[in-house]
Amino acid sequence: MRKKDAKYYLTLGTAILALFLALSGFVFQNIYTPRINRITAYELMGQDIVTAAVSAIFIGIILFKDYREIKTKITWLGCLLYFFYIYAYFAFGGISSVFYLLYIAIAGSTFFLIVFVLADIAKNNQFPKAAENYPRKWISGFFFASISIMTIIEIRELVSKTMLLKEPLNPFYVFYVLDLAIVFPMIVIAGVLNLKKTDWGTLFSGVALLKIVTILPAVIFNDIFHQLYTGFFLDLSFDIIALVITAIAAILLVLYMKRVDDRIPLPL
Repeated sequence: MRKKDAKYYLTLGTAILALFLALSGFVFQNIYTPRINRITAYELMGQDIVTAAVSAIFIGIILFKDYREIKTKITWLGCLLYFFYIYAYFAFGGISSVFYLLYIAIAGSTFFLIVFVLADIAKNNQFPKAAENYPRKWISGFFFASISIMTIIEIRELVSKTMLLKEPLNPFYVFYVLDLAIVFPMIVIAGVLNLKKTDWGTLFSGVALLKIVTILPAVIFNDIFHQLYTGFFLDLSFDIIALVITAIAAILLVLYMKRVDDRIPLPL
């Protein structure tokens, strides 16, 4: 059995805390205080329910999956990246509540946990090995296509706000900053390294697929709850795009997990 270290307990504690915060926000919407961020309380309900689902699944993985396996470490990285993205947005985007300091704590802890897990993989030289039928070109092609679509959508919105209309931005757009400055470049780099058949490319491809599979459902559920309470969607066309991208990412993630391992693959 794997020896439990500080990284294990910090990760477990962070996942439990995220589950608590998500359920609290979903059940008791009045914990969210008035803010300048224009995201609605209904959208936050969608965000919270997805975060609760990711947290519950992650807790199960932490407790019952063997951390020594590279696939488990990749899953850890994907879930930690989800938490970092969501709570960095909450912290910088003005999503304030009685638990605001805990949002900052989760954003900080998950950032360092990602660093620790990556350092652990590098230290042990434990990178996923790809089988001969690993869908390398399909995964990288999907990254390039999906990121191109999302980048065009987000840049068009920012150009409209900042250059054409010259409107002031509110903290709602923090997630655009996270996407365009960190997440999108990371996924493109993963795609390039994956095509080059590098160990880091194979590793980050799995993390990127998990990031897409976890974060886009939150966008979809945000709009679903908004429609349920207000009678209209904020952006149904974007929801459809997000659903298609999520579905493709989920299929590729299943293929990825079947065709990588921490052992050298046997000839097929």
